[in-house]
Amino acid sequence: MFCYNCGKELPENAVFCPFCGTQVGVPVNTVISESQENQPDEENGQSQETVSEEVTAVLEPDSAEETPVQEESVPEPESETEEQPAGEEFEPEREIAPHTISSFVWSLVANELSIIPVLGLVFSIIAFVKSLKGRRIVKADPERYKLKGFLKAALIISIIALVGSIVGPILFASYFSLLKDLFNGSGPLSSTFV
Repeated sequence: MFCYNCGKELPENAVFCPFCGTQVGVPVNTVISESQENQPDEENGQSQETVSEEVTAVLEPDSAEETPVQEESVPEPESETEEQPAGEEFEPEREIAPHTISSFVWSLVANELSIIPVLGLVFSIIAFVKSLKGRRIVKADPERYKLKGFLKAALIISIIALVGSIVGPILFASYFSLLKDLFNGSGPLSSTFV
């Protein structure tokens, strides 16, 4: 079975065409809308009830009884865009600021690895550069992006990791040098513990 209106193939027992919404079994030019049903026909003075009875008689010639055509409402296709309630401004969905997540993760890893001189330094420089790039992009259009605070946090953490990766190993080495001298008995505090 094919649709009278669009010509596409219909599934069995279809009441309406799933493609165009036309009622199946009724040719397109004989569908009567509800608004026309109660209005008199101006051209020849016939009422719509008479016309609908004639249409039924034409569609079902074997039927002895004439029954009025009952029109079923055709479901309206849903609109693709949601209508905004009156009085509310439309706020477009903002996108995540570039380099936000990556710079934050790099800064956390750099902070954890700041006791290892080379790795902490490399990771903190990567986090620092990524957070600066992200902040420069966000500064051009701040209303377009969200999660901008993570860029600032990544910048601060990467600076702390950078300082820690430079100062930490120096302090670490001097501490162990002091402990070595202390246990060997050749340091400024060796006389205190002897």
